[in-house]
Amino acid sequence: MPLADLGTRGWALVDGVSSREDLLELAKALGHPEPTPNGETVKEIRVTKANEARPGTQSALFGIGRFPLHTDTVFWPVPVRYVVLRAQGDTRRPTTVMAFEDLLQKCGSGARALVERSVWIAGTSSRRFYCSLRFRERGSIGWRYDGDFMSPFNDAARVLHEELRQLVSSAHAHSIRWSEDVALVVCNWTTLHGRGPRPDDEGTRVIERIYVR
Repeated sequence: MPLADLGTRGWALVDGVSSREDLLELAKALGHPEPTPNGETVKEIRVTKANEARPGTQSALFGIGRFPLHTDTVFWPVPVRYVVLRAQGDTRRPTTVMAFEDLLQKCGSGARALVERSVWIAGTSSRRFYCSLRFRERGSIGWRYDGDFMSPFNDAARVLHEELRQLVSSAHAHSIRWSEDVALVVCNWTTLHGRGPRPDDEGTRVIERIYVR
């Protein structure tokens, strides 16, 4: 069963998802679809130039380029459990995925030793809070990390931050090659995801995204 891969590698490809309704049914099978703060259950993400993007988004930071590996909703007290995605239009650009623990293994031993002591600040302009990279929820261990929307607070976090920022840009992640009628489910508590390089003459690319508790 494809979803069994979620427990072993942290992501799974599911065939036969050919519509928004199919995507919603898949999300409901995983848990509770969680609307974004603006009320959208299915969010459409388009490749957008930096000067046209909403402030505080990755598009505002990186425009039409790559997105570095990250987990979503790091600024929520408990990040969403799953991110469910479907691609439409020009699907040549891949989505990248990597287990967070695999990324940590690429750090030097000195940086890895700082994980437990590192303290970070996450949140938005209206609500900020202290957090760690690792959290526990419902008896499970999860990770949160986004080098652009989490700020290191103490010395341990600052050292780790520099090493992780370099790794998320250079680490060899797995590339998901999109095709029609396929959805990608990412366990957001264990697995980072990103956006690959822009292909030549890229057309309209739309990613439908659902957050699942």
